Amino acid sequence: METITKKIYLKSGISEKEISTINKELALIAGLKLSPFARSRRAEMLREAISFPKGKNQEKRKITEIYKSGDFVIDVGKPGKEAAPDFKRKHYITGEITNNKNDMNPFIMINGKKVGNDLTFGALFEQIEHLMRADMFGLEIFGMLIFRMAFMLDHDRNQENKWRYAPPKGALAVLKKRLPEVSGVPVDVFLYFLDVLALNEDVKMHTLGHENAQYDYGRVNTLLTFAHLVAVLLNRRSLAKFSLAFAYPPFNQSPLPHTTKNISAIFPVLSPSL
Repeated sequence: METITKKIYLKSGISEKEISTINKELALIAGLKLSPFARSRRAEMLREAISFPKGKNQEKRKITEIYKSGDFVIDVGKPGKEAAPDFKRKHYITGEITNNKNDMNPFIMINGKKVGNDLTFGALFEQIEHLMRADMFGLEIFGMLIFRMAFMLDHDRNQENKWRYAPPKGALAVLKKRLPEVSGVPVDVFLYFLDVLALNEDVKMHTLGHENAQYDYGRVNTLLTFAHLVAVLLNRRSLAKFSLAFAYPPFNQSPLPHTTKNISAIFPVLSPSL
């Protein structure tokens, strides 16, 4: 893979100001151990999610608002599909057959109406794939934000002292200019949705045996799989390696290896020494 330098970015028409803004906000802290950094934040956020009110069944879900952006709202409904009594899943530790009792159903609303259908991972992959036809550097920014989201690097406490995703303003402004929408919704709304989706994955892992976000199962591996897809679309990772990982159970994901050397090669603007 070709080494991507600042000079290459400039030659491709990306401005010095854009590169500087994004690098200043998104560069990883040298020596920061990402998984341990995220662990307590993830555990706190998943415990909050488990405490959300739950309805009697799928038809009578209780709704909790997580994010709001303009006229768009990102909600979760409980119970989710995997909380149904007839849903069967093997507990990762005991092997017991059970359901995912804390499951939630994330969705996007606009003016009180649900946007689209429930999205599968396959559908989300397809939507991200379409971004490469719009703007490649925008896709790269999108991938960097997802990578950072995996480790909750851009989460802040809100007025209620709850962890919430707050993408850096400068990087988000550049992203919105280059990639205003993903499948008809503003790109920031799509990012908020991915954060809630990742939260629900942490909830599932906790419920089924990998408790309190002690490992990368859940949020981290889910979002690193999306970041890995972006790396493939940027032609910085092998499609074969990305695809092969899905063949191996139990989680059927393909998280991007996140050594410092690897990330600096794939997303150079995340490097503090760009």
